[in-house]
Amino acid sequence: MPTYFEELELIEKGGIKPTYFIYGDDFFLQEEAIKAICQSFSKAGSLPDRKIFYGGEKTDGSFIQSLVSVGMFSSRQIVIYKNINQISISVRKQLLQYLDNPDINTLLILAAVGQKKSKFIESLKRKSRVISVWTPQHKSFPGIVFRYLEKKGYKIAPVALEILVSSTDDSLSHTFSELEKVLVYIGERKSINADDIRSIVGGSKKYQMSDFIDAVSNCDLYSSINTCMALIETGIKTPYFVSSLYNYFVNVWAYPKVHIKYSEVKPWEKWKILKYRKGYENYKNCDFGFIINRLTDVDLKSKSVNLSTEELMIPLLYEIISTKKRKDGK
Repeated sequence: MPTYFEELELIEKGGIKPTYFIYGDDFFLQEEAIKAICQSFSKAGSLPDRKIFYGGEKTDGSFIQSLVSVGMFSSRQIVIYKNINQISISVRKQLLQYLDNPDINTLLILAAVGQKKSKFIESLKRKSRVISVWTPQHKSFPGIVFRYLEKKGYKIAPVALEILVSSTDDSLSHTFSELEKVLVYIGERKSINADDIRSIVGGSKKYQMSDFIDAVSNCDLYSSINTCMALIETGIKTPYFVSSLYNYFVNVWAYPKVHIKYSEVKPWEKWKILKYRKGYENYKNCDFGFIINRLTDVDLKSKSVNLSTEELMIPLLYEIISTKKRKDGK
């Protein structure tokens, strides 16, 4: 089954199917898929009529009628039903029958965001072209944002991309909502830098998690503690600090063992590779086993001991940076 972006590429090249079922929990991806499908269908012939339904007994009759009557007039149309799980039971059978033999003049898009499995949903998946729009993993966010901006003619600095993603990776809708603000902020300029992101994303936040990781990477105890305290004031808790540090140090430890050809790395990932290389240069003589064990210990304590984030993180930072100094003999 093609990935989301592979499917969109097929659609943009004119590979349109008569019926689509967009299924998942990410509203932004759903809207982008609908937009791409409609634009491609519109280019393939005369300008189609467009009808949108949102579910409910009062409109379901009109929805079904719009599907079965279009052939009489041979007009092209786009029919979108956005909450297909809410369609009344009385017309579900008619819809499934239509999907067995859809009209070539009609583009039918059915969408369900964040819905549980059901026999009806499974039937729609069997009878339609499915586009999955589940919220992707954190590691996929940079690539999605990069492709989106590249398509629109924008360039974004790797560090700016990292700050944007690390601040908004709870959902793509959040990420792109903030990104739209940034695009308005930069005006006609086609390049986005870290200061642009910091000026818009997070409002009054002075620091981001990436600033904290940079301070630890530089073995700067004062800056690490200062940044950590600032982030604590914004509401960040121990588990987020620990998971960020754990991910960073595992990649730093693995840097010389994972043979990465820098020239083949995707553009939005090069910044991370450079960060891991820098971190390895600073921590290569440290005891990585000790660091990982301390991170695990602090994570457990955050769930079982009545200590504040400050009481857990400050000693941890001192131990991490001190173990590097002990190994260096400094």
